[in-house]
Amino acid sequence: MSQLKQHQLRALVAVADHGSINAAARALYVTQPAITKALRELETEQGVPLLLRNSWGVTLTEAGQTLLGYARLVIRELERAQQEMDRLRSGRESSLRIGLTPLAGFEILPQSFAAFRRAMPQVRVDFLEQDGKQLLEGLRSGLLDFALGAFSTPPDDPFVRVERLCESPSGFAVRAESPLRHATALAELRQAEWLHTDQSGQYESFVHGMFAREGLAPPERVTCCTSNVLLCGLLMTMDAVVPMSNQALQATLTAQRFVELPLKQRPPRLSLLLLVREGALLSRAAEWFIARIREAQTV
Repeated sequence: MSQLKQHQLRALVAVADHGSINAAARALYVTQPAITKALRELETEQGVPLLLRNSWGVTLTEAGQTLLGYARLVIRELERAQQEMDRLRSGRESSLRIGLTPLAGFEILPQSFAAFRRAMPQVRVDFLEQDGKQLLEGLRSGLLDFALGAFSTPPDDPFVRVERLCESPSGFAVRAESPLRHATALAELRQAEWLHTDQSGQYESFVHGMFAREGLAPPERVTCCTSNVLLCGLLMTMDAVVPMSNQALQATLTAQRFVELPLKQRPPRLSLLLLVREGALLSRAAEWFIARIREAQTV
């Protein structure tokens, strides 16, 4: 069996990303016959069909999807290796792509990033807000260097190493001027907008169960919003209830705008987790940033 070749893997990734041979060729600045040849050689050498060609483009077979995950990882690792060689040769720093679940790292990321930036001002850093499933996919594929996620249950993925950074108690909060701010029972909150950032459906189920245990019908409006900017805007203009960590509630800016409801019920406890692909070779910049995150959570 022939060895996989880098140009074949790049062709496969480009076709998957752009949906056609022509678009992949344009993205890689090569000719369409060159992409076609690379993919046909790849299929012949591997002995399995990788692509389904049709009138509207190209899709991947099951074998193609399987190989695609490895192809993305190989290409990303080669790019990281090149960045590290460039850094050692020229002193030019590399780049970082860090995944975040909504609201993850609210308490520790600002100060850890400030410390990182003072030491490494030339490193390009991209923060990508994603849900938990997207974070895991990004880590497995090598798209992300590492991730921070707030989880009620740690993800079970053999390809991802999980480190628990901290666990923060939380409460239900409303805007400081809300007429709901003195509510002491769930019955007073059925008409409120219950906002959250969880796309898995677990939080909505938790809220429904919490009301059911009090013999109450669930709230009429439970709304998921994964945009931090929109979430803050909604919270400041609506009579909405949102789960918020104690640390966030005690932060100077947040404390001026939100108050915790005096309820006996509490939201699910969330752990802030550091996620790294198992066996990943972290760049100098990634290791340094992670060290600052660990320092920040111990303060």
